[in-house]
Amino acid sequence: MYGSGTPPQPPGPPGPPGPYPGPTPPPVRAKTSPWVFVVAAVGGVFVLGAVIGSVVLASQPSAPEGTVKADQCIGVRFDMQGKQSSYQQVPVAERVFCDDPKAKAKVVQVVAESGSAGMSSSPDCPAGADGVARVRTGEETQGRTPTAVCARNLDGPHPGDPGVGGAMIGVGDCVTSSIAFGSETPCTDKESYAKVVARVDTAKECPSTALETMELKSFGGDVARPVLCLGGQGLIVTSGECIQDPKFAIGGLKTASCDSEQAVAKVLARTRTEGECPKGTTHNLEAEDKEKALLPIMCVKKLRPTFDERINALGS
Repeated sequence: MYGSGTPPQPPGPPGPPGPYPGPTPPPVRAKTSPWVFVVAAVGGVFVLGAVIGSVVLASQPSAPEGTVKADQCIGVRFDMQGKQSSYQQVPVAERVFCDDPKAKAKVVQVVAESGSAGMSSSPDCPAGADGVARVRTGEETQGRTPTAVCARNLDGPHPGDPGVGGAMIGVGDCVTSSIAFGSETPCTDKESYAKVVARVDTAKECPSTALETMELKSFGGDVARPVLCLGGQGLIVTSGECIQDPKFAIGGLKTASCDSEQAVAKVLARTRTEGECPKGTTHNLEAEDKEKALLPIMCVKKLRPTFDERINALGS
């Protein structure tokens, strides 16, 4: 009789082979999707592009550089201050690009380079210039003065337009009877004495339409084309007008309506000599300053007795 242990089992199928002798083989590397490299490459392009773009933007100047030139823009404009001409103000300005919202005026002419001895107090700006400015270039730290320019506002109003009363005195502008300090005035002003018909170097160059001259003075050097040739518009007396009694002509002859009792004579002509007076002339008046009066003789026809004549008549 056999014992009570487990009966022997029949042999099963052979198992997997055991480990090979020698070193362990390297693990197999998992395959990476090609999309990973594509995305990474595109990301690198964006980063590089951003860096290059930032360098390009940083290198662009915020304003024009170098020498100040015509057609560049500045950040100030010129306006009339009451009756004060815009020409009497010379602001310091910064250059800006003309498409910059800060641009207010455009340079039309450079009248004194940076570091030069200085500009005349009456620079010869071209017609239409609204004012004069000093433009900084960055060289002033070396003891150089800002560049002086004539400029015109990008938008109106324009004080430099003829007859407006601002900027430099030129053809089409009007002046008062005393211009010791360059008293330009709007042509619509009741104090306007005459209109400028030419601006020249000497009185001999004035055109035949000019009646009188005035000369610009400056405390800062010579004035270019200092002689103003004045024509007949304003308080200046011209042919066909009637005048009041010369006895009361303080500051110059005054006109009056020819039908009024104040009119004592009618002006028939203004000439260089008495012999040139036309037929019908009864009296003539002579200008006190013959050099400034291109036509110093005023040929008149008497209309009514003067104050002195009336007084004399009463006495007789």
